[in-house]
Amino acid sequence: MGCGLSEKELDLLKIAASFHDIGKIGIPDQILLKPSPLDEAELEEMKQHAEIGEKIMASTDLEGSRQASRVIRHHHEHYDGLGYPDKLSGEEIPICSRIITIADSYDAMAVTRSYHHSKTHVEIMAVLEKETGEKHDPELMNIFCGIIESSKFKAPAI
Repeated sequence: MGCGLSEKELDLLKIAASFHDIGKIGIPDQILLKPSPLDEAELEEMKQHAEIGEKIMASTDLEGSRQASRVIRHHHEHYDGLGYPDKLSGEEIPICSRIITIADSYDAMAVTRSYHHSKTHVEIMAVLEKETGEKHDPELMNIFCGIIESSKFKAPAI
């Protein structure tokens, strides 16, 4: 169930997924921990975490860090081209970034944050389905749907 990824790509995915939000270290706590929606200026500052994360990863000596930095940079691109930072679309977005986008979206909705309560698995899947083709790669979402149903990471039903 590796989406056809090679062993090297799976290793890259593990590194990039582990560090995809490392750039948040450069975002002020008053934005990261804000208990209400971000205003436009705060949202623009928050979006910088993808590029900050790219720079942090690229500056390390980790094996594969250059490739992982590219994946980190693009983990908020949307399949329809309306994401950030580079407005890439479809297969222009690295496959590992497209995978991280789906997993990150699921995880973000499955846990309680300062600005929202956790959602159930059914609620999360409804949102992801609505976002498929816009935010998420339809082919990868199809694979994800099959995997998450039997995953230990599946959000509670209630």
